[in-house]
Amino acid sequence: MKTKSLLLAIAVSGITVSAFAQKSAVNTAKTDYDSYSALKSASPALAGPKIITAKEAVDKAVLHEKTASDPTAWTYKALIYADLATNDTTAKSATLAGEAVTALAKAKELDKEGKNKENIAKVNNLLYINQFNAGKRFLDKSNFEGAYTEFTKGLDFAPGDTLLNYAAGISAMNGKDYPNAIKRFTELLPTNYSSLENVYSNLSVLYAAVKDTASAIRLAGEGAAKFPKSSDLATREIEFSLMTGKQKEVIEKITAQQAKEPTNKLYPFYLGIAYNSLEDNVKAEEAYKKAIELDPSYSDAYINIGGLIMNNGIIIFNKANKLATSKQTEYTATMKKAQAEFDRALPYLTKAVELNPKSELALKNLKTYYSIKNNKAKVDEMDAKIKAL
Repeated sequence: MKTKSLLLAIAVSGITVSAFAQKSAVNTAKTDYDSYSALKSASPALAGPKIITAKEAVDKAVLHEKTASDPTAWTYKALIYADLATNDTTAKSATLAGEAVTALAKAKELDKEGKNKENIAKVNNLLYINQFNAGKRFLDKSNFEGAYTEFTKGLDFAPGDTLLNYAAGISAMNGKDYPNAIKRFTELLPTNYSSLENVYSNLSVLYAAVKDTASAIRLAGEGAAKFPKSSDLATREIEFSLMTGKQKEVIEKITAQQAKEPTNKLYPFYLGIAYNSLEDNVKAEEAYKKAIELDPSYSDAYINIGGLIMNNGIIIFNKANKLATSKQTEYTATMKKAQAEFDRALPYLTKAVELNPKSELALKNLKTYYSIKNNKAKVDEMDAKIKAL
């Protein structure tokens, strides 16, 4: 009886030692990882070995039947692997992160009482940082598709995170994945993200890229109203409005913006375009001259005012040619008026070519002038320059 009792006692003792050994592995992982966390900023050399021993201990703990259902073991496996992934810049980082994600899911499943809640939150944060770093590595290599994928994965650990959404939006935009770029930036609109002004600007450009000019104008307008000091958003709204034939509606906004930025050549230039489209040539010419006054080397303004005056001369020219042969006196006077307009346009036409000799529009306008003047040598010269482009 005594022998049996002794044998039984030995068997029970063996079970206790085995379970204790595995609990010790969990404690080793916990102690060494906590020590690593305390040392990694101040003494990386001392911290490095700690996370290695922590990893070895936790790998054993989660496999042993006595601690395979221990939420603390899985939480520390998730912590250790997430930390290793975050500090690894090689392809191995993704494998480590995958292990951390699996361990995290297991820890959440087992932690019924929420005792590891704080550390689980730390794992989420580490995996967030890891995904952000992974996205940035792709972005730095101009691999925009890869960057978008990694930044978007990060949202699994930080849902609604504004920095990740913005980074994903920028990646998609640069990769010409316009639908996903619009999706990511749109999610930022209800937030107080620090770069919200850029979000509105990017969205307006993106909608224009997908031919939704109504939304492009709307987003630029909403952004301009929210950020009244933003020249960029105000300019975009004006440009898109002009592109879609809303000249009459946008004149007031151009004038208001011009009052805010009286030295910005763009606004009188845009005003010239708007008035020109409405066939108010006097105001258009006046606006273009104002743009040139602000920037005497503004080639586009020279092109537009030269073209405007030439077109006016052509209208008068055509009117003269429609007169009956009996109205010779009126014909001569009208033609003289047309020629005067052509000659008035010439300084602007030649200046436009001088400022931008590779502008096909500027060269064609000047060629039209010489064609009207029957100057074949100059027409041939303009043709040669146009072909050379």
